[in-house]
Amino acid sequence: MSVKRFGDWDKVKARLENNPGARLAKAIRQATIQNALLLVREIKRGIVSQAPGGAPFAPLAESTIERKGSSKALIDTGFLLNSVTQRILIDHAFVGLLRGTVNKDGEDMVNIGAIMEYGATITMPNGTTIVLPPRPFLHPTMEKYRDQVADNYSKAIRTALDGA
Repeated sequence: MSVKRFGDWDKVKARLENNPGARLAKAIRQATIQNALLLVREIKRGIVSQAPGGAPFAPLAESTIERKGSSKALIDTGFLLNSVTQRILIDHAFVGLLRGTVNKDGEDMVNIGAIMEYGATITMPNGTTIVLPPRPFLHPTMEKYRDQVADNYSKAIRTALDGA
């Protein structure tokens, strides 16, 4: 089996010989920040619009609407919405709900987010069962913007190498 190269490899070699390391690292970091901010904004926008990534949430039960006085899923106190965040690390970013972020009742927002994202069946002490359907708000948004995130990285790399 043989490998055949195509494209302008002399141009690539010339650009890499000019040691674009620092420029490339900076461009990738900037793209990482841009992508993290994009995803946080769009996740929050999806919750507010009730259709993250374009997929509408399952409607709330009438009893839930009566109890909370609203038909908006995932929006009650605003803690979940405000807990969606990003953290830029050395070579990657975290986007989502940080462990240790708690609501006014001391409940970890990661646990609440997991129940909302994947759904849950809860058996109450009185024997009744409550079924919470999944209302994914993280994955659909990240999936919708996957290509844009990749394009942002591609543009950053091209720009860094073109400047070599």
